[in-house]
Amino acid sequence: MLGFVLSLLLALVLQVVQMPDVVAPFWPLWLPLALAYWALYAPGMPVLLAGWLLGLCSDVLYDAPLGQYALGFVTVSYVAQRLRNTLAVFPLWQSTLIMVPVWALFAFLMFWIDGLTHHSADPLRRWLPVVTTSVLWPFTGAALGGLRGRPRRGVLP
Repeated sequence: MLGFVLSLLLALVLQVVQMPDVVAPFWPLWLPLALAYWALYAPGMPVLLAGWLLGLCSDVLYDAPLGQYALGFVTVSYVAQRLRNTLAVFPLWQSTLIMVPVWALFAFLMFWIDGLTHHSADPLRRWLPVVTTSVLWPFTGAALGGLRGRPRRGVLP
């Protein structure tokens, strides 16, 4: 449980770090990445509740409409939980490809809600993180697997 909380707090800090304009469009979706990991590999953790609470925190931090990030984080967590059994039969590289639509769904929700609320959003800052998050998925899984205390042999424990 301590690893769960610490990893989500670290992801929150990484998510809100201000990056230079050159790097900012490529900055990964750290919170959805961490939430998806815990939803897949530790089904006993309260990932949906954590996603909702961290989403509300992100809504306040980013001055977004209340519930925008909460909806996105809960959606990522829920879809990852539903994909848990499906990903059990695939090797890591294929599970990475399967997770790409999950990150794209998050980006779409954020972009769509920004459009509904007439907030201007740079399309590059919404869609490029999907690529970097997908690239970081295997590395994050290895790092959080070590934090969890179990070596990863396959896709699921």
